[in-house]
Amino acid sequence: MGNGIMHKTLIKGFPVLQNDQEFIIGKIKINDLLRFAKYTERVIIGYDEEEKPIYNKHVQRKVEQSRVNKIADYLINDKEATFPTNIVLGIPFEAIQEQQKKDDIIEIHLIEDVFYQVEKSKETGEDTDTYITIIDGQHRVRGIEIAIEKLTKELQILKEKGEEENNLYVIKKEKLSSLLEIELVVSYFVDKSLEYQAMIFSTINRTQKRVSQDLVYSLFGLSTDDTPYKTALEVVLALNAHKKSPFYKRIKLYGDNYRKGESPPLSQATMIKNIVALISETLRESENDKYRKRKDLKNRTNNKFLPFRDFYANDQDGMISDCLFFYFNSIRKLYPQFWNYDGVSKPQNILQSTVGFEALLSLMVEILQEERIDSFKNETFDPYLGRIGNMDFSDTTRFPMSTKGKKILSLTLSLKVYPDQINALQKEKDRQKLIKELELE
Repeated sequence: MGNGIMHKTLIKGFPVLQNDQEFIIGKIKINDLLRFAKYTERVIIGYDEEEKPIYNKHVQRKVEQSRVNKIADYLINDKEATFPTNIVLGIPFEAIQEQQKKDDIIEIHLIEDVFYQVEKSKETGEDTDTYITIIDGQHRVRGIEIAIEKLTKELQILKEKGEEENNLYVIKKEKLSSLLEIELVVSYFVDKSLEYQAMIFSTINRTQKRVSQDLVYSLFGLSTDDTPYKTALEVVLALNAHKKSPFYKRIKLYGDNYRKGESPPLSQATMIKNIVALISETLRESENDKYRKRKDLKNRTNNKFLPFRDFYANDQDGMISDCLFFYFNSIRKLYPQFWNYDGVSKPQNILQSTVGFEALLSLMVEILQEERIDSFKNETFDPYLGRIGNMDFSDTTRFPMSTKGKKILSLTLSLKVYPDQINALQKEKDRQKLIKELELE
């Protein structure tokens, strides 16, 4: 799994597909696992513009200390200590530097900051940024950490007393080395929403002991009441499941190759984040919206156009689904050769990628704002999207699957649909500037 060099540490495993949801099963030595994962009480709700974790301020995932101590003692005192059940980890795209599939084995390299933050936490004792979420196995991981800390401290005391030749020192040193070499079975879920992580946790623990949904949701900083995130999850699942949907079986992660800066196929978490962004004023504010009643979202603190906010506030979730369904269905009708793909292979053009989806979503918001559309049917968006005309979205030189490509596509689409806007000249200048920057790269 690892070779001792942090940035070369590798996650390896086999892809497993269950009910259209894929995860990775692998094994990893404790020593390697603790280079990129650690116990933390904090719950990640998303990532900011710099791809740094944003945490839920209201929730701490605490462990039962007595249970943790029993696990630590078990590891230290039992020569045949084993953990046959899986530890379940959540890995966000923001933490992945590169992902490759080789002969049915998936290999994932994590970004340097993942390792740096864990190492910094060990050195300073601070609760630093933690990218990898322990969905299930908090007590085991914390017990492992306690056992290692305890043995390390005892060895240090013996060393300071000059007892390195002592039989007790040798036994404890061997025990620590053996502990660090223990291999754990791990399930990795890549880029899953908080709601989905809670569902995984609930499913795992339901077979062992009765866990209430209230407890599950509180552990993950969620509410059993209505929330924008819950609505977004339901919309995404519906769009993915409907056979006539333009997103039918499209919103998932497959074990293909992925590099930082390139866009993998659409993920559930990406969809949810973008839908919530059209309900809540900011990502941080969306955290507070979890604890508000729907009708309270009718109150605004700024004038940002949020087309899905009123739908949510007025209990019209179906309007959100309809809007996305009919808008992207119009895209599919106009550009089937670019939109349609098998959902398994790497996207071939920008419309099949995450950045393409986000650029198209930006245009949808612009159309909704300009036209003040408040009901949707099959032809609602056709007149506006028809203005785009023939465009070669397969030209990855002009529309690369990158952040810059997204901006160029977004500006190009906006100028095609609304060429006479007051700020059209500035948009064209911005577009040309980005194109020139792209040519110089």
